[in-house]
Amino acid sequence: MITSALFPHRLAGVALAAAALLAGPLAQAADVTLSGQATFHNDVVQIDFSLDAPGTLRVWTDSWLSGINFDPTLALFDGSGLLIASNDDANIDFGAGPGYFDAGIRLQAQSGSYRLTVSAAPNFAIGTQWQNGFALDGESPVAISQWDQPSRDLNTNDQKGGFWRVQLQGVSQAAVVPEPATAALLLAGLAAVAQLRRRHQP
Repeated sequence: MITSALFPHRLAGVALAAAALLAGPLAQAADVTLSGQATFHNDVVQIDFSLDAPGTLRVWTDSWLSGINFDPTLALFDGSGLLIASNDDANIDFGAGPGYFDAGIRLQAQSGSYRLTVSAAPNFAIGTQWQNGFALDGESPVAISQWDQPSRDLNTNDQKGGFWRVQLQGVSQAAVVPEPATAALLLAGLAAVAQLRRRHQP
C-alpha cells in the first residue's frame, strides 16, 4: 500500500509533497467532495486531509444509492498512522444524502494531518495501526461488478457499481492519494520539471 506525506517513509509521500511544493494546496475549502471509481473488492481508497484548527470533523459517503453501488466502510487514521475511528453503516444523522448502508464518522478532532480510507465492507482496517493493513489484502482481486458482497445489502448476489463519493466537512485541504502507477508517473514528471528548471537557471 502506498501512503502520502502523512507517512513519509513511503514513496507516494515524496510524490505528493513535491507536487504540493510545485502546485500549491490541492484543495482548500471548509467542505470538500471527492469521488472516484473502485475496481476490485479489496481496493482501498486513501484520502489525506488536514485541519488547521481543532473542531468538529464530519466525513460520510453518499454513494451507496440503495444498492446501485457497493456497501462502503470508512476508517480514519491520525498522522502517526493510529486508527482513531471507523464506521460501516452510519448511525448518525448526516442529512438526506446518505443511505442506510452508507458510512459516516463524526468526532471532535485536533489540528493536524489525517488519512481517511474508503473500502467495501467487510474490508475493514486490521488492528490499530495503518501498517497492519486491511482484512481482504491477501485475497486475489475480484471485480466489484462480479463480487458477491457479504453484507445485508439490497445488492447481495447481484451486480453492483464501484462508484464512491465522500463528503468531508470542516477540513482545510484534502486529496486522494494516487495509485502506485500514478505516483511513479508523477515522480517522473516532477523530475523532468526540475531538470528543465535547472537548464533555464542563469
